[in-house]
Amino acid sequence: MKKFIRLDIKGEWRGTEHVSSVGVSSFVSGHERFEGGVSCYKLDDQAEALNDLRQYWFETASITEDDLENMQITIFEGELLDEWGSDGEDLAICTKTLKEMDAKEIMIKVNELYWDMECGDITEVEYEKKLNEIELL
Repeated sequence: MKKFIRLDIKGEWRGTEHVSSVGVSSFVSGHERFEGGVSCYKLDDQAEALNDLRQYWFETASITEDDLENMQITIFEGELLDEWGSDGEDLAICTKTLKEMDAKEIMIKVNELYWDMECGDITEVEYEKKLNEIELL
């Protein structure tokens, strides 16, 4: 089994029953659409997974630090599907939840490290090293 990471609103993770919704239409009664599994990022390479998570949430979804107050990092074990999510992320079927933890501190740290790299304060190699040093499990 592979390990995966994602962000969730606290209390909304449904474990092995979880599937991800597609876009805003998923919240309009009668127009709900769902993915074939859980949108997530493979944890094969922790630095890449954390960077992809940061990129999606801070750049695509425009999340703020305040939004992170009510969010969690979810790490689960599961089966990778042979299809992509609607935003180009991995899709998986959850077989076991491994850990749920507050997202704010970790995601702010990941974002700060990214900007340290972008501003030239650390190299890409140092950035990846620091991401791999974050304790997730």
